[in-house]
Amino acid sequence: MQPLRAAFLLATAYFAQSVAAQQAEKSLRIVDLHGTPYERGLQHGKELQREIGEMVRMFEADLPKVTGEQASTFVPRFLAATSYDAAVRRLTPGLLDEVRGIADGSGQSFATMFAYQLIDELWAQTRSLKQEKCTSLGLAKTGEQPTIVAQNLDIPTWMQTYPTLLRIHHCDSDLQSLVVTLPGLIGAMGMNNGKVAVAVNTILQLAPCRDGLPVAFVVRGILEQRDDAAAREFLLRVKHASGQAYTIGGAENVTCHEASAHQVTRFLPKTGAERVWHTNHPVANTDWNPDFVADLAKANQKPGAAPFVCSRFAAIEATLTQDAPVDVARCITMFVDRSQNVCNRGTYVCAVMMLGEVPELRISPGAPDTTPFQTVQFAAAR
Repeated sequence: MQPLRAAFLLATAYFAQSVAAQQAEKSLRIVDLHGTPYERGLQHGKELQREIGEMVRMFEADLPKVTGEQASTFVPRFLAATSYDAAVRRLTPGLLDEVRGIADGSGQSFATMFAYQLIDELWAQTRSLKQEKCTSLGLAKTGEQPTIVAQNLDIPTWMQTYPTLLRIHHCDSDLQSLVVTLPGLIGAMGMNNGKVAVAVNTILQLAPCRDGLPVAFVVRGILEQRDDAAAREFLLRVKHASGQAYTIGGAENVTCHEASAHQVTRFLPKTGAERVWHTNHPVANTDWNPDFVADLAKANQKPGAAPFVCSRFAAIEATLTQDAPVDVARCITMFVDRSQNVCNRGTYVCAVMMLGEVPELRISPGAPDTTPFQTVQFAAAR
């Protein structure tokens, strides 16, 4: 064989292997977790030790770009300046044990893994999130069509390498949760077999605080509830560390609430509406972030004086305010729309959660216009 041709074939084979490896990396990893909160965290940390190590390295490499400080100085300073751990210990103590288990299983320090859970709080305190945007919607049950809660989860590029789904089996009940997340993170959104689902949208214009319950723990706290009424009660009674919209679905209905440090306000498009949607700006809540108010003041503007403009919000609204039925296929069609930036370069996964007789999750571990959806169900009862 001629040397040039041999080199070409070798390079082609290497490229094919590289592409295959990248595709394998982007495939959905499903991890079943059993036992006490600490035991579940320990399993999580051990099974995803390599991936967590890579994610932590990228997290620490990203911190100087966001904060101007190295992780070794920023993490202890950030944790010392906040009381998020006290809020977690008071409101969702088991989840603190779970984080401790993740740290022990992955060989990371607890301080690092706890700080890693505070991605939304880091964004809220530094207002560093600029381009990565999430879009969510909820549809109440109508006829044979079950309640649907769906979301494009859009996050910074460094966080997108390992699409991960946790199937959590609670040790003291038959409750299970399907939790969309990153390796090492306790949760970003998800659903449980009690027919509770939650999607989230960051809202940086709303007031954060340093002693509320962080977003990841709110999400998991919601998913530990047996029904949507209990989930909403939990959402309404906790103090929130960061501005966030929570779309909560149940067996029969769906609601959307904008939460901030001092206020939780329901977003209702119109009286009696059974369809909701949200992006990354406040529609109902006026508990403004003081930094946001100060920025507007520099331009002689006030918050609420002019409506926020978002093509993604308008695109979803245009479909959901029509009388035509919206099923799972129509939901997916909305989420693959690149013309309105609903699907964009920051899309990590797209999840469609259906709360029917047999609840199930359909998930695209990547941009949904190019990555096929797969169906994931809860494990059969033992």
